[in-house]
Amino acid sequence: MSEAFNFKVDVNQEALRKISENLGQFKHHLARHLATAVNRTAKTVGVEAAQQLGKVVNFKLHSTNKHTSKTYTKAKVLKKAVIKKNNASPDSPQVTIKLWKGHAFPARWHEAMEYGKTRKGKRVRSGVRYKTNMGGGWTSVLDGFTVRSWGGNVYKREEGGRKLRKIFGKSPGDYFTQTSIGSDAARIAAERLPIEIKRRLREVTLAAEGKIKLRTSPELGTN
Repeated sequence: MSEAFNFKVDVNQEALRKISENLGQFKHHLARHLATAVNRTAKTVGVEAAQQLGKVVNFKLHSTNKHTSKTYTKAKVLKKAVIKKNNASPDSPQVTIKLWKGHAFPARWHEAMEYGKTRKGKRVRSGVRYKTNMGGGWTSVLDGFTVRSWGGNVYKREEGGRKLRKIFGKSPGDYFTQTSIGSDAARIAAERLPIEIKRRLREVTLAAEGKIKLRTSPELGTN
């Protein structure tokens, strides 16, 4: 599977019907305002999920960014793991958010370093260790080594042969599975959506009560 979690941010249809009844002639504006509320909620959920993921993932990307025009940042990399698959519209006020399982990150991003022992005054390499989680332990790759000319990636020679195997750490999906980020994202969506709906409907409700006049939009008429 390519997706760790997949959930929707949408509006309860029964709640939508009740709100419409209270808006009178302005109810035809409701769908557009709800779509905006859903989109804003989805954006908030995406930011929160990426931030929570950032608190767990251990990245050290300074070496990766040396001598390259393409800069990697932790935020930029993790943002790609939280995907808003569509935008809500007046006809379909819902957004699907995908927390992508993705591909495993190179071990070099996880603070990889060679380790060894000193024998007779000479340093002898034993392998490579890396740390995938913030505050977590180290994973050791016995007889592993880094190749600076190949981006500093970590490799290990296959047993009984000359073939090299590139070492990877965890994927975004591994972190989503091991934490409560998925369920937290769904909870944040459920909490945030009513707030955004209330904010968007305030002007429409006041207009329905005759307290204000809504502005005019060249595309949608009175809004």
